[in-house]
Amino acid sequence: MRKEGILITGGLGFIGSNLAHKCVENRLEVSILSRSKSKIENIKGIEKKINLSIKDINDIGKEDIERKSIIFHCASTNNNYHIHEDPYLDMEINCRGTLSLLESCRKYNPTAKIFYASTFFVNGKFRQDPLKEPINSFTETNPTGLYGATRLAGENFCKIYNNVFDMNCFIGRFSNVFGIREQKDNNKKAAFNKMIEIVRKGGKINLYKNAPIRDYIYIDDVVSACLKIVEKGKVGEIYYVGRGEGHQIKELVDKMIEVSGKGSYELIDPPKFHKQVGMGNFICDIFNLKSLGWYPRVSIEEGIRKTMEWYKKNERD
Repeated sequence: MRKEGILITGGLGFIGSNLAHKCVENRLEVSILSRSKSKIENIKGIEKKINLSIKDINDIGKEDIERKSIIFHCASTNNNYHIHEDPYLDMEINCRGTLSLLESCRKYNPTAKIFYASTFFVNGKFRQDPLKEPINSFTETNPTGLYGATRLAGENFCKIYNNVFDMNCFIGRFSNVFGIREQKDNNKKAAFNKMIEIVRKGGKINLYKNAPIRDYIYIDDVVSACLKIVEKGKVGEIYYVGRGEGHQIKELVDKMIEVSGKGSYELIDPPKFHKQVGMGNFICDIFNLKSLGWYPRVSIEEGIRKTMEWYKKNERD
């Protein structure tokens, strides 16, 4: 990996900030672009070792792009609920923002490696049973909400710029990611982390009945996958980033309770909107990622333990 510089858009967010910490640890020159400082705590300990630019992704320009060998594009919306509040927000950030990045790279740094951090939400509803046949890059995409639809559009923008302008975009579709530096009070975006924190404090969780089986993965494994893909991956390839195994959320909450020694849950009916945009069971095929020499190292239980310890260490009075 060349050491000319790394740019992380959305670099104060969950995945972006963990990438930043790892890149600094690897002694790479790191720049972060973020639209606000609301999550500045996520770069605590490395804030003097990075270049931070507070800027909307749609305003990205030459000064942000030039002399960057790798760009991790993590700036995006993060849930399906904007359709009720601001249906244009997903399009503005996920579509126009991604296009702004690609255009800047085309003009000022066309050889940069661009990693597009996508999501399994692009698959939406599909016909195959992922418990029998895990989801892969050939599985149909049928998003159920604007979030997934606009993230899929961003993927297609990357493919088009690869084909038309010979650029170097890689696509990673993340499954359910959890771990340190994630929000712990956001049901819309980080429900799993919120559950971890409630259980850590001995509280009771409202758990949806008949919740789907999902592919959960700890953040450290996601970061190592991103780095591996830009190092050894194939341009234009879609890489699913998960553990390649499924867990029912009740099973994982039982693990949380076992790790913390406290906490409880109550089964409730899911809301109507959740049923409308929900995807059902999801397990991804990670064969092509493993072919690069990557495999997950952190077990779900260890990840839960690490997250609880991090929340406790960073607890405010």
